[in-house]
Amino acid sequence: MSVDTYLKRKNLSPYRSVEHEGVKVLVAPKLMQWAQAVHLDVKQFLVWKSFEVATQHRHGPT
Repeated sequence: MSVDTYLKRKNLSPYRSVEHEGVKVLVAPKLMQWAQAVHLDVKQFLVWKSFEVATQHRHGPT
């Protein structure tokens, strides 16, 4: 997985924005096509938050 935190001068219009418990995730258009569901889990420990993203893939014709 690729994570890019520098967003200045980037075209974010194709991405879908998902926010959960203060964590905002930009989901790529291809992931929206291939995934049946995207689950976001946020955990907080003292002053920082961690998150986990899991996908359920669509099963297409073989």
